[in-house]
Amino acid sequence: MKFVLLSDLGTKPTRAGYLQNNSRASGAHHIVQLANTHGIEATNIDYWREWGTTLIKDSILEWFNDDQEPWIGLSGSIDGSSTQEFKVLVHLLKEELPQLKVMLGGYRVPTGEGSWVDIAYIGRSGNIFSNWLKGEDISEYLFNINNAYPPTYKNPHGQILEQPVAPLTKEEDFWCEHETHTVELALGCKFNCSFCGYDFRNVRNPVLLSEETLYNSLKSAYDTFGITNFVLADDTINEVDDKLILLAKVNKQLDFEPNYMAFARADVLGVQMHQIDLLKEARINVMFFGLESLNPKVTKMIRKGGKPERMLNSLREIKKEFPEAFTYGNLIMGLTGDTEESIRDNCNIIVDEQLLTSSGCNSLRLYNSLENPEIESEIDKDPEKYGYEVIGTDKEWPELGYSSQLWKNNWTTTEEADTLSEEIDVFLGNNLESKFTAHEIHGLKTLMPNQKNSWYNDHFHLANRVRMKNVKAYIMKKSEWLLGR
Repeated sequence: MKFVLLSDLGTKPTRAGYLQNNSRASGAHHIVQLANTHGIEATNIDYWREWGTTLIKDSILEWFNDDQEPWIGLSGSIDGSSTQEFKVLVHLLKEELPQLKVMLGGYRVPTGEGSWVDIAYIGRSGNIFSNWLKGEDISEYLFNINNAYPPTYKNPHGQILEQPVAPLTKEEDFWCEHETHTVELALGCKFNCSFCGYDFRNVRNPVLLSEETLYNSLKSAYDTFGITNFVLADDTINEVDDKLILLAKVNKQLDFEPNYMAFARADVLGVQMHQIDLLKEARINVMFFGLESLNPKVTKMIRKGGKPERMLNSLREIKKEFPEAFTYGNLIMGLTGDTEESIRDNCNIIVDEQLLTSSGCNSLRLYNSLENPEIESEIDKDPEKYGYEVIGTDKEWPELGYSSQLWKNNWTTTEEADTLSEEIDVFLGNNLESKFTAHEIHGLKTLMPNQKNSWYNDHFHLANRVRMKNVKAYIMKKSEWLLGR
């Protein structure tokens, strides 16, 4: 058996323009690492949509070299945007390699793909994949028996049956120092925000990564490719001190200075100000705060935020005690109990005091999962309980298994929230130092370091050029490796 796994990064719109992603899919590399562990010859192909059809087809065929059990997989995004292009590539490959088998992973629900996909995995399922490789019975994880689907597997909802992901980088993956590497410190989030659909929310004791595994992942990235900038994929990095202590401890063992971007909670900092020192020791220099709202009538309802003044004070302390940190805060427009006046007043405070390096917002979305209700948030499941009346369907993606609903509540509607969100987002983008989010600036600083935050607002296109150059170099090296040159 040979196995190749494709993943894509692509381009995303930002307030300054289109930004090209330079953070590879570590989950896909973790899956290939699992395959290698079980004696399978496997490899990753990143940036696959930028290869060109002929080159990627010829490279894959040459690497398989008429293997009698070839498997190709796609590590798909939540929106499934590359699935149909992958289907076209599979068709071309099967013309010359009819025994090729196909796998989808990281995909919400593979609706309607039963005719060309042989097996699919939903969500975190590395343990199931490992059992499958060993030839074990995985029928207990079967998600459905509908003939419209390929055999599809997922773990029981809310049960953590894996370890956090922190893969090793390998020479034949041809990373470079201008890319970020992603690791997880823990699986599970002890919070249960009413708008969140994360599988492992409301977990009292998150499963922590071992010190050795974390060290080896960071060290291999630096030793092999000179990578020093990392993304921490945890939903909340400061939910417990243990995560920050672990990271600081490993940092002291490294022979380089890493920098991290992470998702943090300002309300937790507000009652545990000692964490600011822990964040500094952990070298979490870029932070994404999901503020959601600074209205006390809202924070209790969404089970997030506590006292808004306490959140604002935590931002003031971060600015004072950790001024070199890049901080981004996100707000949600349309939450029940909020008001336009409150939103504008609080945004004015943020701007007047420059409490964040950057801030932005988006309007609330209510999702109805057609196939997998386990991913629905508490608000999705019972909108009326949280003050929302569903008045129609906004968008529907039957091929992905979910739809977005139109709603109204005590002060606004979906359409009005969208309009307000656009206006507030422009206001925050124009009046704070940076137009970029935390993960966007982290990627930009990896591509072009040592610039002021405001510099990237007008020069991000230069970083895109560096990224394009690096991707071309990767494609050349990886294709030559696959072709055996």
